[in-house]
Amino acid sequence: MRNHASKMNGAILQGIRPFFLQMKQINSLVWRGISYNGEPVFLKAAVKKETIKKQIEISSAGATSFVPYIPFADGEWMKESGGLTFACMKAIEGRALDYSIKEDRFLALEKTNHFQDEVQGIVSKHIPYVSLTRKWTNRFIRFKQNLDSEVLSFEQEKLINYFLTIGESVLSEMKEVEQLERSAYRRHCIVHGDPAHHNFIFNFDQLLLIDGDLISYAPREYDYLQLINRMLPHCNWSLEEWEKSHISSLRHCIEHSSLRRLLAYPADFYREWLMNPSGRNELLVKTEQQKEKRSAFIRQVL
Repeated sequence: MRNHASKMNGAILQGIRPFFLQMKQINSLVWRGISYNGEPVFLKAAVKKETIKKQIEISSAGATSFVPYIPFADGEWMKESGGLTFACMKAIEGRALDYSIKEDRFLALEKTNHFQDEVQGIVSKHIPYVSLTRKWTNRFIRFKQNLDSEVLSFEQEKLINYFLTIGESVLSEMKEVEQLERSAYRRHCIVHGDPAHHNFIFNFDQLLLIDGDLISYAPREYDYLQLINRMLPHCNWSLEEWEKSHISSLRHCIEHSSLRRLLAYPADFYREWLMNPSGRNELLVKTEQQKEKRSAFIRQVL
């Protein structure tokens, strides 16, 4: 089995390997390499060429908050091999952020704001438009479809039904959000789309966002909704930490009822359920432990 995987990997990299002295796979679509001029790089691949193109465009536009992309040794910015499109990122050492640490939460919010300031107004045919209603509806449907095979206890089934009810409630009242999207599209507002803790690289010199696969035209608030959703379990399910932020788009998520109610949508629970089927029991246990505080928070924002 390992030999088969190695052969497949070799075939995919056939058009890429000649540009590197060394290559080591990090995950399914990322490799660490040493180019022939001795420069360490990360090699990123994507099935869709547009996914790579938009990130090169963001980097080339001078966004210092985003990981720099660099050309291959022959001057080309992209290569195609094995059905994938490849590009090179500058290899930057550092650690991921940790949202259980208050200082790291602050850094993530500040860097996201920096990124959004830098990229607003960039016009590109490779950057898609996001409809949050469509995205969340699709995730909700997929979540419901992935419940049939699960054997659940009475308490677990009760928890699942609760999150289904909350999801339906939020999705039923998203008209104002669609107006916000239209305004963002006109102004070419760009969001990172996936500000997870591991998509920040931090060292003593700098903090950078990486992995721009989900970069999109959307209201700036959408990145902050994601960040708050990921940070709330570490903040005792309280919004107090962000109520006086200087970042207006972050405050909008708290002050405007049409946005605040979106924080009730259990995006984290649906996401983990779908992405990690083998960890569903652990997810249920962890979620049950926070159910009382989370339920109180949901009542507060709905």
